[in-house]
Amino acid sequence: MEAIAALGNKLLEDLKAADPHDVLTMLTSETGFEISSAEATVKCLITTIPPNLKKLDPEMHLDGKVMQGHLAAIRHARWFEENAFHSSVKVLIRLLRDLRNRFEGLEPLTPWIIDLLAHYSIMNNPTRQPLPINVAFRRSLQLLAAGFFLPGSIGITDPCESGSIRIHTVMSLEQQDQVCYTAQTLLRVLSHGGYKQILGMEGNASIATEMSVWEGVVVTPSDKAYEKQEKEETTEDEEGGKETMETQDA
Repeated sequence: MEAIAALGNKLLEDLKAADPHDVLTMLTSETGFEISSAEATVKCLITTIPPNLKKLDPEMHLDGKVMQGHLAAIRHARWFEENAFHSSVKVLIRLLRDLRNRFEGLEPLTPWIIDLLAHYSIMNNPTRQPLPINVAFRRSLQLLAAGFFLPGSIGITDPCESGSIRIHTVMSLEQQDQVCYTAQTLLRVLSHGGYKQILGMEGNASIATEMSVWEGVVVTPSDKAYEKQEKEETTEDEEGGKETMETQDA
């Protein structure tokens, strides 16, 4: 933490020296630091080159998994710069991030998943030409509602990792189901004219969790399909089975 703070303070001093009129603040964390002004915030992540990951000292350096995560962030930024430069992709990313911030059911979607989903929704079509933003927005909800990020789905392969790693596998089974049934409800609302509520121009996030009526059509929120099994129940069943076996042996 001391080394991170020292690096952050050094960068902050350099920035203030370059423009003394700027009002800048710095916030440190265990993984890096953030420098903010009135207009923007820059998040700086600490990492190293891959060969050095095996030489890390736990008492001196950041955790190796944190370093690997930051290296992945660099790969993501480079991929985005090379492939997601179209303005429609950037607009759709903003819309999806806003959707995620307002609807609790979409919170499991990571920034990387949203980036790739937006790119896929706009660019992955037979013509290979960018779809209009209104069509791509609906398509992104259709993909999520159809189970694009459910177990067994081909989903989207992570372009920055070796092998065939599906980006949605970072979510738990419960989270994958949550994203799917939330998108199903939002898509039905959108289909019956509730675009202002979807975009946050009117109403609130309750349309995803409560029954609503649109032009005489009742939209009932979808129910979850995945039920997480409690470990305690399994343990009790095992203990009950052991007691039965012991009684029979006696």
